Amino acid sequence: MIIVTGNTGISLCEIIAKLGNKSYPYIEVRCKWTKRDGTRCDEFWGSCSYNNETGELIPLDHDSYSLDDLYNEWEEWQDLEEKYFDNGQICLTVWEYGEEVYR
Repeated sequence: MIIVTGNTGISLCEIIAKLGNKSYPYIEVRCKWTKRDGTRCDEFWGSCSYNNETGELIPLDHDSYSLDDLYNEWEEWQDLEEKYFDNGQICLTVWEYGEEVYR
């Protein structure tokens, strides 16, 4: 099984600009994909942070991320439950779309 993603959407750089070009201590990267049988899935794929002063995207999970990666949905949220930080910082979740294919 292969999940094909990243063919539609706008870049993470554009999303950050649309939202006011602020830093995000936590960016949750997710994928909404469709199985061949039509079942829809929403999976966590990783996390990074963004420093607007340096323009640097920093992986939090030792994976690789780019400001050019394409996403279809995004949502800012405040960490009020202090799940990741102790001061209720604004975080971001981005979703890319994909579908299952067999090759």
